[in-house]
Amino acid sequence: MKFSVEKIVHGGCRLGLLHEVGKLQSVTVETPLCLLHTKAGSAPNLSMDTLGYIQNLPPIALMPLNLLAEHHETLEEYKKGIADFTAMKDFLICCSLQDPCTAVPSGYNDKTSVALWGRAGKMKVDPELFVKIQEAFQPDWFQCLGDSDTNKDSSKKRSKKAVDNTLNFLDEILKRRKSSEILQQSSVFGSIEGGFNQFERERSAKETAARGVDGFAIEGFQSDGQEFRQFHEKEFTDILGLTLKHLPEDKPRMMLGVWRPDSVLQAVSAGIDIFDSSYAYSVSEKGRALVFDFDYHKKHWESITDDDGSENSKNATTTGRGFSVDLKDSRYKDDFSPVLKGCGCYTCKTYTRAYLNHLLTTSELQSGVLLMVHNLHHYFGFFEAIRQSLREDKFQQLQQLIDGHSRSPSADR
Repeated sequence: MKFSVEKIVHGGCRLGLLHEVGKLQSVTVETPLCLLHTKAGSAPNLSMDTLGYIQNLPPIALMPLNLLAEHHETLEEYKKGIADFTAMKDFLICCSLQDPCTAVPSGYNDKTSVALWGRAGKMKVDPELFVKIQEAFQPDWFQCLGDSDTNKDSSKKRSKKAVDNTLNFLDEILKRRKSSEILQQSSVFGSIEGGFNQFERERSAKETAARGVDGFAIEGFQSDGQEFRQFHEKEFTDILGLTLKHLPEDKPRMMLGVWRPDSVLQAVSAGIDIFDSSYAYSVSEKGRALVFDFDYHKKHWESITDDDGSENSKNATTTGRGFSVDLKDSRYKDDFSPVLKGCGCYTCKTYTRAYLNHLLTTSELQSGVLLMVHNLHHYFGFFEAIRQSLREDKFQQLQQLIDGHSRSPSADR
């Protein structure tokens, strides 16, 4: 894997390029990048045919190890890797440790292994088993084992132990990978740990960078599977900023999680390059549809459609519309407008808010399919807008627009 920073905007925003990644050496991917979040090898609620309806689909799929590790013996016998096994051979595969939108129980990691939680329960994975699993999966890049069992309340001792364990795991995995013929083309992302302890975070960053990994996964701030909102806390932003200063500029930084649009922009401003689409899944599971505006080219004063379908001429940065609307709400049962006016996704071109309301009210499975199609289309479109705004030096205009949505009372839902 090679990574190059094409442009740095406003001090920290990085417009970059990923290339020569894994099996698709000719593919070049722009960053900031949103990976396609999957569960057990496929996008939630979507078949491969339905996935084809989505525009701006990234060529990289995120496959959390905790949902797949228990099947590694089957993949070992199959011998063709997880991409071929799941019919996603046209995608590059990034293998993370945990599912970003699933809570991880605390207290089960130790100095020899990390606990992964799948459908069959707890699975203890040490470096030897981890490398064996990766050889069976044959991903294009993978996140190394990391002790992410930390949060804001973790003690100094726990934070230090998390870093020590993670560095020991990394050393052993790199040693085993060196002798593995199968994993020579698989890039390695080191896990940066340390909780909210500034010293341990900086130590983790320095030590991991010194080990020559291909990229970095920022971990250990949150593990409850909920929306990531730490950017509203100065302590977090200060620690993250100091951590990133110790990472080389020519290596990508990945930070997985359920990211609201305003948090995404704050992370981009801090220097994060790679995210995932678990936010779109989380919103869909609540029966909500993304409606936030990311077209920063529009005039500030224009006609804007509110949640209730009414037209007004509010400033785009101060409109009361939040990031999403709850289509389970009875006020949409007679609303025959698209989910989002002007959206070009399959759902919005074919169905109405009233129909989605009916599907959700009657618990029809198709509701999850149609919401995922719209929400993924919208979320990936948002990341395209981020990259475009960086190219055009208009990131601040986009940030102002998104901040307006974040101030809405409905933005927290």
